[in-house]
Amino acid sequence: MSQPLETLLTRAATIKDAAAIAEIYNQGIADRVATFETEPRTPAQIAKWFEAGHLVMITESETAGTVAFAATFPYSDRPCYAGIGEFSVYVARAYRGHGVGRAVLSA
Repeated sequence: MSQPLETLLTRAATIKDAAAIAEIYNQGIADRVATFETEPRTPAQIAKWFEAGHLVMITESETAGTVAFAATFPYSDRPCYAGIGEFSVYVARAYRGHGVGRAVLSA
């Protein structure tokens, strides 16, 4: 397994990170590597994640800023799935394959 390219910091994301998260998410959509989604997301759409109380973590590099995120979402609105969640992990193109996804998921 490759080592991260540089020192990384992982922390809870805030609404101020919405633009960076949208950029990484849209790379995943465009590259068709992590989702069946086809429509790019705006920072305003990502900001709604924070309003809904979703847990979102980001990993930052010293030079590139935000390079990955992990977010939790309810699995289903059906009452029988209450408390069950799913998560998504997305990594910026230049940082894929270097352990960054594992770092943000571990957080």
